[in-house]
This record gives sequence, structure tokens and C-alpha cells, in this order.
Amino acid sequence: MEQIHDSGKNCLSILSTKEYNELYSNSNSLNFEAGELIVKKGSPVNNIYFLKSGIVELSLDQAPKNQILSLLFNGEFIGINCVFSTAQYRFSARALTKCSIELLDKETFTKLLKENGAFSMAFIQYISWVNEGFLNWQMKLKEKNSAGALAFLICEFQKNFDSNSFEIPLTRQEIARIIGFSKESVLKNLADFRKEGLVDSNGKSITIIDASRLEEIAKYG
Repeated sequence: MEQIHDSGKNCLSILSTKEYNELYSNSNSLNFEAGELIVKKGSPVNNIYFLKSGIVELSLDQAPKNQILSLLFNGEFIGINCVFSTAQYRFSARALTKCSIELLDKETFTKLLKENGAFSMAFIQYISWVNEGFLNWQMKLKEKNSAGALAFLICEFQKNFDSNSFEIPLTRQEIARIIGFSKESVLKNLADFRKEGLVDSNGKSITIIDASRLEEIAKYG
């Protein structure tokens, strides 16, 4: 079965050892604390940011309401859909948790795309997946009530951690801001999920008990 290149990490795995070393010989490692700005909207696209660990929030960063575009997890490129289409980033990227970033040289990356056809095809597939993810995130959250939006976010974390038990490294206020509802609605819906036997929670730790029902709320709520 053909591999689906649905992460930046999968794309990089296409490179030969020589190509991988060439790319990383021209890179720099950066660390960001939670809350730090990684990319500012309007800044020039000079490098390629690869998220090695942590969670990053992409937003339009405009008053009066900072619209969240998506969350990125480890193994993804940050703002990759701007790298070859515009001279400036069209959104901001901020670390939601402590993040480790590899700053890749754009010229070296472009050279490898030209020289390695399999890498180019994987990258095209990945860009398509990223763009579809943006649309899905926006459309799904806009259509949902508060319970559906919270269930959707919990399911997103479940998919990315590949486990029914995980820790959401966000405060209830941050969760509320991301899904576009009040902190009170997050607390109420989380209490309802516990009461209905959908999840168990203790602080930031979440265990999904009834995944099918939670996914149904995420889909139809």
C-alpha cells in the first residue's frame, strides 16, 4: 500500500542519508517556551520551520478576536503552505507548549525538491493534506456547538497522541479560546462528558472511555 505523506516527518523520511545530512548541515536548532512567538504574521519567509516536539498554534493574530487557524503537533512543518507561494507569512505561529524547532535552509530544501522526484511528490501530497486540514479545522469548528467543538478538540489530541489516555497541555481558558467558546462552557461540557461516561479527566489528563460516542458528538454536535 502506498504511504500517505500526512506529516512533515514522513516527507523527510524519503530523503537519502546523504540528502538528509546535507539538509541538516545547513540547519539550526531553536527552543521556544510556551507563549513565545515563533513566526510573526507579515515576516519574510526566509527559512523552513520543522516542529520536532511540542504544540504550535497558528492564528491570524488580528484584533479584536485572534482567530485560531489550526494546531500543529510534532513532526509538522510550520507555515509550509506560505514557503513557496508568498514572500511573507500570512499568519502567526505561537508555542502552546515548550517547543523544539529545526530551522531548515530554504535554498537547500528547494534544491532537494528539484533533485529528488519522490521527495517532491511526497511534499506535494503533504501540502494538499495541510491545506485540507486547514479547511476542515475551520469548517468543523464554525459549524459546531460548544459540546461538539470540545469533543472535536479532544478527538484531535487523541489522533495525534495515538492513545485514549493523554494530557492536554492547555488550561481550560486556552481550550476555550481555541474552540471559540467561553471557559464556563468548556467546564460544563467536560463535566457532562464525565457524567455521561464519555471521558474521565483529572486536571489536564484525559482518558476517553467511549470513543464512538465522543466522535459522534464531535461530528454532529
